[in-house]
Parts: sequence; C-alpha cells; structure tokens
Amino acid sequence: MEISLRTVRIFNRLLRKPFGLTSYRNVTGTAVKEEVNAELLNSFNQDIRNGGVVPVFRRALLFPTRVALQDEFGIYTYAGLYQAASVLSQEISAQLVGESERTIAYMCSNDASHIIAQWAIWMSGNIAVPLTPLHPPEMLKYYLSDSSASLVLCTQEYEKVLRPITLEMAKPLLITGRDNVLTAQLYQPNTSFLKPKAEDNLDDIGRSNSWYGKNEALIIYTSGTTSKPKGVIWTHSMLQTQISSLHSAWQYSANDVVLHTLPLHHIHGQLNSMLASLAAGARLRMLPSFVSHTVWSRLLGMGERDETKVTVFHGVPAMYARLVADHERMFADAKTREYVRATLGSRMRLMVAGSAPLPAQLFLKWEEISGMRLLERFGMSEVGMALSNPYRPVEARAVGCVGLPLPGVAARIAAVREDTGELEPLVTVETPVPETQICLDRLGLSAKDFFVQSEGYEWQAPKQTIHKELADNAFHGELLIKGPAVFSRYWNKAPKLDNSDFTEDGWFRTGDTASFEDGKFRILGRTSVDIIKTGGYKVSALQVESAILDHPSIADAAILGIEDESYGEIVAAVVVLKDNTKLTLRELKDAAGKKLAPYQLPKTMLVIDIMPRNAMGKLDKKEIRKLFGKQLELPKVK
Repeated sequence: MEISLRTVRIFNRLLRKPFGLTSYRNVTGTAVKEEVNAELLNSFNQDIRNGGVVPVFRRALLFPTRVALQDEFGIYTYAGLYQAASVLSQEISAQLVGESERTIAYMCSNDASHIIAQWAIWMSGNIAVPLTPLHPPEMLKYYLSDSSASLVLCTQEYEKVLRPITLEMAKPLLITGRDNVLTAQLYQPNTSFLKPKAEDNLDDIGRSNSWYGKNEALIIYTSGTTSKPKGVIWTHSMLQTQISSLHSAWQYSANDVVLHTLPLHHIHGQLNSMLASLAAGARLRMLPSFVSHTVWSRLLGMGERDETKVTVFHGVPAMYARLVADHERMFADAKTREYVRATLGSRMRLMVAGSAPLPAQLFLKWEEISGMRLLERFGMSEVGMALSNPYRPVEARAVGCVGLPLPGVAARIAAVREDTGELEPLVTVETPVPETQICLDRLGLSAKDFFVQSEGYEWQAPKQTIHKELADNAFHGELLIKGPAVFSRYWNKAPKLDNSDFTEDGWFRTGDTASFEDGKFRILGRTSVDIIKTGGYKVSALQVESAILDHPSIADAAILGIEDESYGEIVAAVVVLKDNTKLTLRELKDAAGKKLAPYQLPKTMLVIDIMPRNAMGKLDKKEIRKLFGKQLELPKVK
C-alpha cells in the first residue's frame, strides 16, 4: 500500500511496547500510564507540513490508552476503536475487491458502531455517506441513488430497514454485528491485546497521509427545505482545517468530556461534537438520541466519577428549549435550582447553540437557570462552522449575534445593485488560517520538547475591509463565505461557470441575509424564505419570531410570507401554545407591538398542535407552508 515503511515501523513500535512521554490519569477507577509517542507525532506534523492530512482515526494512535467513548453499551479506548475499525476495513476492501474512492453509505446508531464504521470506510480509502433511520424509504433510495453508493453498510438493527431497499436497487449490503463493537470495548486499560500477530500487516491499515491530503472523506446531504437535498463533498483536508479552526477558537482539550446527542447525518453532530472532540483526545459521552431528562442527568453528573462528568455540550435551540421547559418541571424548589445552577456554572466549560436561530428569550433564560452564557455560532453543510461568538471573554457573547469569522474563514456582506442587478461587496471580514499541525500542549497533553510550540494556534483578530462607505456603517445584504474549508461542489453535480452557488471570484452564496455592524455579524434570515417583502417594507421573519416567542402563551412559532394581492406578501404567524393557554391575533399584536413596527406584525395567525421541524430542530418552512399556507391567506376582497 502507500504508507511509508518509516511510518509502519513507528506504528509497530507504538503497538508493541510503551515508550515516549508519559502522564497518569484515572480511568475506570484504575491508574493508567498514558504514552505519548513523540516520534509518531513528529512524523505526522512533517506530513502535514508537506500538504498531507492526518485523519482522526490515525490521530488515535497518539493516545491509544485514553478512553475515547462511553456509550450505552460500554467504554472504549482509542486503541479499541482503531482495532475494530481496521478489522471492518478489511471486510469493506474485500467487498469492493480492493477498489477505493467509492461512496459507502452507512446506517448506525449514535454509539461506537458509527465511529467504527466511519473510520473503517476511511481506512479502506473510501468516502463515507451517513444515513439516518429517521428518513423514510423513498428518501433513503434517493440518497443511495444520488450518492452512487457502491456499498451499503449497517448494524444488525437496521437490516430490516435497508435490506428491501438494497435488494430493489441491486446494491450490496454489508451487515456488521455487535461482536465488532464488543471487540472495541476495553474496561481495563492495557495494550496487551494490541500486540500484532506475526501474520498481521499494518501496511494495510489506511492510505498515506499525503493520499488523504488529496482525497474526499464525507458526503453530507443538505436538509432540502427549499429543494431536493444536495450532497456536499467534504475532503479530508477540509475536515483537518475545520478541526484546527474549532480547536483554536473554542479551545478543545483532551480533558474535555463531551455529551453527544446530535444526529450524525448532519455536519453539526459530525464535526463539532464528534470529530473535533476525538481529534483532541477527549472523551465522548454518547446518547442514542436527545431525551431531556437523560441529558439533565448527564449534565449534572450525579454519582459519577470526576473524569466522566460532562464539560462540553453542543445542541440546537430546540434542545435547550426542551431542557428549559423540563427544568421548571423537574427542579421545583429554590434550593434544587440553585444546586443545578452552581453545578453547571462550575463544571461546564462550554455550551454551544447552532443550526437554527437562538431566540433572545431562550438565551437569557438559559443563562438564568444554568449560569452559562450560550455560545451561538453560524454554520452550514457547505461551509461547516463559519461564524462564532467568542469563547473568551464570555461577556462578549451577544444576544442575537453570531460574532466573527472563525480561523480560516472570510465573510462578506454584498448587496444587489439596482442598476445592474449584480452583487456589490460592501464589507469583508477575514481571519487568518489556523495552524493545522498537531500540538499536544494545546490539547492538555504537554510534551514541549517534541513538537511545535503553540504560536499560531490562537483565534487571531480579523482584518476588516470596507468596500463601500455607508453613513451609519451598518451593512446589510447577502452573506458570502470563502476559505480553505468551504466546499467546492455538490456530489453528482459538475461545477459550472455560471453556477449560482458561487460568485465569479469564488465566494459561496449562503442564501442568508445578514448584517454587520458594531463589529458583529447578525443573521436576519434566509434571503428567499425569511425576508418578507410586505407593503414596500422588508421584514425579517427571524426578528418577528424572536419577538413573539417572548409572549408567555407561545411555546413555538414560525413566521411566513404569504402571497397577497394588496401587500405583495403578508406576515403570517403559525404558533404552538403552551398547555392551558389561549391567544387571539389581537392579543398577540398588542404584545408584540411593543417590540415591532406595525408593518412587522402578523396579519393572520394559525394555532397548531405540533410544529414541523427537521432532524436538526430547524423549522421546516417548506412543510409548514404546504400544510397551512391556504389557511393563512387573507380573505379575498370582492
């Protein structure tokens, strides 16, 4: 294969005998001697300097005895996951008769099986396409067809879902059993089982780091709220840049314990919660799904050892809203609430919200009950994480804002010129590319004599360029993103010179309307969906939603623009009420009118029981419009 003999020798020594720098940690009640392989680290960084990529599964070899994952079935070290993935990768290679750079769709639960499957696909030199059982058969058929999947892989519990589909589509199906996951479990940390047998050939485990630097890793499908889902191609290089960016901005550490409840067919769960954490040598606490009372239990860590207590949580606003609602029900007395606040405030290092707008009311309520100020960020399947409020100082995290470009990201506000119809840049804000070499000192695993120092790993101040002077320096327009971690094309769709997804000079058009003022970006809504043109005014649906969610009777809300002969569009509200409450349109307008201009107020309102949302908690406005659009129209004037 392509791995150099030098690297193979290092792998062999790493797995056969302990050597290098050591530190001690308590894992599962036992003192563990951790090994940091300085020679392997230097080899990795040399490959990165030469343009290569060290995939997450290979970084696991830097801290093999550390606990990587704790799920509902057991505890797994990095070495255990690596070994199980290497075995599965050989099965994949056998199925594909050694072919590589093929797409492999896989369906696994949110547990060790997902990581093992993904690492195995990468070890075999192929492209991972995560699937979810949340999607109906027709949607799964679309993903398998659009991605041109050469192989479908799943755990036993999903065979009934995928077997009929793969038979119909004549695609091979590989079932991986629970025994593969059991192999990865390690309750007493030792590396004796890792000693390779004489017939083992570590030269077959993965491709060279230079190969990964040139090839594709992952296809993430967009949510498809405005059109059919599109497959966003993520290269290994993009992943490495994004991981380095998040490590710099949010200060990931090997000491982190990350509670993972996000779906893994989206970039939020894949990148922020899982891959960036594993690349740091952190411990994942993985739950099958988000269940509020279970999450509260894990966040509080009652009766758990210190090394297993959660310090980081990534969620969507809908999750935090559910936690807030259950907080009021579960923690009734003042003393218990104070305990909850003190525990979270002292133990949690970071709590992040994204993938949907964070209402101001929820931001303030969460800070009140937890002592934690949520860090809101902006990202997309196509760009990963792009904008973020600061990690430090906490006080600079602003309500309703998404901060500044993350390391390696350039963000631009552009407006359409009325005379030519072309996009005109107004302001550009860009942050230097992060250092992508691996620095264990930054991850809390110090060995300063053996690797690069920490210069260049900080989130540096961005450079601001004003293209068009405005009187109030408040720039409004379409948000454009550029950088080495931004995708270049969708799968199965060849790049076009007149591609409307990009400008002629290579900026990705996010389709979001945003503002930049006072040194911060603010997302105003989807350009095509959330900007409502009514009676000559432009209204941000997100701004209206944020205002009406402050009403004590409203549990959930969606604002739509509904076509109207008189106004062009009208502002229409679809709301879910809290239990045992009532609300009229007049009462809503009286309350919201204290915060909104008259032209921003809803002209129609519909009360429903459940708000349509996608798997990431985003309002599914396409479905809302389809279901309720007719009921929201104003009566025709005769």
